[in-house]
Amino acid sequence: MRALALLALLFMLPAAAAEAKHTPQAVADGDQFEAWIDVDESYDEVKFYVCTIAEPFTCYAPQKLSRDAAEANGDGSYRYRFTHEVDEGTHPGYRYELCTGDCKDDNRTKAPAGADDQYPGLEVVDLNDGGSYYFKVERKAAPAAEEDEGLPALALPVAAFVIAWVARRR
Repeated sequence: MRALALLALLFMLPAAAAEAKHTPQAVADGDQFEAWIDVDESYDEVKFYVCTIAEPFTCYAPQKLSRDAAEANGDGSYRYRFTHEVDEGTHPGYRYELCTGDCKDDNRTKAPAGADDQYPGLEVVDLNDGGSYYFKVERKAAPAAEEDEGLPALALPVAAFVIAWVARRR
């Protein structure tokens, strides 16, 4: 029973260790979004990863911030801010790692860790069904294409009149 409780606590650790949000909620080509991670505990650094979550899949160099570069919230927690500019036609997603010490495998916590992770207001997606989970950043709906009006309504009758008049004069 004790092992089961410890296992349940282990699965809840990423959600309890930090809170992630981003703004704006929907982006278009060339927009920047800002993600911030509020960390309740003292971690030595946070690594921030951005990948596209639709083809063509692209991952960008990770950004990292040390605790010294983070903003202290005044309650013992820290806020780590990251920005990313959205490339043309891409659908971004992001994840982060909380690191202690040298940031080796046993000293880091990945978030999101799984598709079932619950983060209010954020959708978790599996990148290409490979077990690599990211928070989805929505794309703004493409503006409706303006319909081609063709010639203005008055131009067609005027053109027909001019053609008839020229043909009559001959």
